[in-house]
Amino acid sequence: MIPTPVRWLLWSVVVCGIIIAITTGGLWTWRAHVLESPGPHTEDVLFVVEAGNGHATLRYRLKSAGVIHQTYHYDAARIMAGDQFVPKAGEYLLPASSSLKIVMDILHSGRSFQRRITVVEGLRSSEVVAQIAAMDILIGDIKTIPEEGSLLPETYFFTYNTKRSALIARMQDVMAITLAEAWASRADGLPYNRMEDALIMASIIEKESSKASERRLVAAVLVNRLKKGMRLQSDPTVVYDTDPKISMSRVITKSDLKRKTVWNTYVIKGLPKTPIANPGRDSILAALNPAKSDYLYFVSDGKGGLRFAKTLDAHNRNVRLFRQFQRAAKQ
Repeated sequence: MIPTPVRWLLWSVVVCGIIIAITTGGLWTWRAHVLESPGPHTEDVLFVVEAGNGHATLRYRLKSAGVIHQTYHYDAARIMAGDQFVPKAGEYLLPASSSLKIVMDILHSGRSFQRRITVVEGLRSSEVVAQIAAMDILIGDIKTIPEEGSLLPETYFFTYNTKRSALIARMQDVMAITLAEAWASRADGLPYNRMEDALIMASIIEKESSKASERRLVAAVLVNRLKKGMRLQSDPTVVYDTDPKISMSRVITKSDLKRKTVWNTYVIKGLPKTPIANPGRDSILAALNPAKSDYLYFVSDGKGGLRFAKTLDAHNRNVRLFRQFQRAAKQ
């Protein structure tokens, strides 16, 4: 016969084993069927955690967004996680069918969803500001229009609640760095007294050429004309002082060419007073490293490209070809 103390010891071991088995089974069931099971949302969800949001707010909003099955699942999971789950303020992408564990890991990570804005080459600063102002995911106002040519066109990434002014400042910083680097590796003998002159030239190149392959030739023509004391006679400079939406569609008249402004290079000698747009990297590099060429003229070929010429007679022939193309296109 087993002594009573031994029986009690064995009985305690059995009871403890049963409790451990039940607990382990319960935890496994909880993990498999609640914590790691697919969430109810069938599409990706962008979820925002605002600064100061408490667990009560988050569990309600996660349930409302269809990301979790029950609010008490969230409560149980975050209590069990303890310090391993501290939601951070930000905007997060919760992939379709993400489990509660994955959702918690994402909110805890603090890695906010990266949004993007693409600024195309050749826009004026006022147009870039309008593009940024229209994005309601950004916050704050832009009180003044940035200087023309100070914003580098490219794709920028940002996160929820980024200030518009901060995004503008970043664009200006990138432009300043890009221009300084290009200036440091510029060709010899260029007719620029300062970096800003190269930026002005780059803005004209940007508006004159739609093909990247032609920009260095356009730069060569403009640089050659400057060196010879010839007026640049660039059409985009003629209409810079008009509304950008109007200037893109209007036909330039003879009276326009004679209009006196600080940008109209048919009237003034040298470069305009300021850039006429925000040029991209390619145009900046072209302005500072133009092609080696004797060309002094160019005109549209009517097909998206340009025809270049070294003499006025050759240029006039190219102009006649362009006008013939225009007349044929209207028929």
